[in-house]
Amino acid sequence: MSTVVARSVTKAVVPLMVVVALSFFFQGHNLPGGGFIAGVMTAAAIALVYIIFDFEDFSYLFGIENKTYRAIREYIPLTGAGLALAVGSGVLSVGLGASFLDHSFGTIHIPLIGEAHWTTALIFDLGVYMTVTSSILVVIEVVGEE
Repeated sequence: MSTVVARSVTKAVVPLMVVVALSFFFQGHNLPGGGFIAGVMTAAAIALVYIIFDFEDFSYLFGIENKTYRAIREYIPLTGAGLALAVGSGVLSVGLGASFLDHSFGTIHIPLIGEAHWTTALIFDLGVYMTVTSSILVVIEVVGEE
C-alpha cells in the first residue's frame, strides 16, 4: 500500500506528465522531441499510476474486469497499429512519388482560429508514439506479473 502523500503527489504529477508528453509530441517535427520521448513519458505516467495505486483501484476506475492477459489483449494490438501507421506514412510517400519517409508540410486556414501549420511527420510520430507507449506497457505488465 502506498501512503497518502504518494497518492496525492501522483494525482498532481501524472496530469503534468501527460501535458509534457503532449508538448513533446506536437513539437517533435520542428524541435527535439516527437513520438518516442512522448511515448516514454506517457508510459512512465501510466506506470506511476500502476505503482502507486493498486491495480484493483486502477481497474475499477477504468472499468476493467479481468487482469489476465490484459497486455496481450489491449497493448499488443496497439503496438501493431502504431507500427503500421509509422510504416504506412513512409509507404504513402513512396506511393506519391517521393522517397521513403519524405514528409510534406504547409499551412491551412481554420475558421475562427486562423492559420495552422501541418506536416505529415505528425502521422509518423503518432505511429511511433503508439508503438513505444504500448510496448513499454507490455514490458511493465509482463515483468510486474512475475
